[in-house]
Amino acid sequence: MRTHQRWLTTFAVMFALLVSVSALPARAEAQATTPAEAEKAEFDLTVYVWGAGIQGDVGIGDLATTGVDASFSDILSNLHMAAMGAFSVRKGNWGTIIDAIYLDLHDTVPTSDPATFGDVDAAMGTQLYSGLITYRIYNAHKTMIDFGWGARYYRIDTDLELTSGTYAGRTAKATIDWWDWLAGVRVVGHPSKRWSLLFYADIGGGGSQLTWEGIAGADFAFNKAVSLAFGYRYLAFNYDETPVRLDLSLPGPYVGLGFHW
Repeated sequence: MRTHQRWLTTFAVMFALLVSVSALPARAEAQATTPAEAEKAEFDLTVYVWGAGIQGDVGIGDLATTGVDASFSDILSNLHMAAMGAFSVRKGNWGTIIDAIYLDLHDTVPTSDPATFGDVDAAMGTQLYSGLITYRIYNAHKTMIDFGWGARYYRIDTDLELTSGTYAGRTAKATIDWWDWLAGVRVVGHPSKRWSLLFYADIGGGGSQLTWEGIAGADFAFNKAVSLAFGYRYLAFNYDETPVRLDLSLPGPYVGLGFHW
């Protein structure tokens, strides 16, 4: 059972890193002061890190559901390669946010029968593509409110290979993927010229039975082209499709660097 628990924890940690970097909201835009500025297209490219842990329950196949409680350092220990980025465009009241992520994670896990099956090398390739359309429903008194809707696609490819024991060299592969539809609201306040405050929440489902998140953060503008974003984010989701069951929450601080033109 301890071997099963370690594999379930490894799977959950790998999956947690995938979803933890998804759909970080774009920087808080500076409030336009003239009609011309309001109609000018604004572009943002953001790179970020979310130091999320993971808590909840995971089940795979016929194995009993197991509790998981992993730190961000546990997640990083499984990371082999990562490539990710968020890009957004806004003109007038309308905007679009696109997020693309690829992760390659590895771990070696002992089986319950070392003499026969030895260790298994687990490799997981994860892809995540998000797209949101936003519309500004309020813009006054240094406060902006945006409503957004869209979708998020998840794909997880897992390769297993026995590296020792009687059946060394045998492999197995599996893929799970799903869509979630999202609706959210974002509130941005500007207490000063350089500082912005952000509050964000969304809820959705589809492939997941239910998913929701909340973000509270701040943005500091070094100049018109570069800014620093930081805050706290909480994401939860419940996915239950044979053979995988995930009921997880991911809380933690984030920090990112934005480039704007």
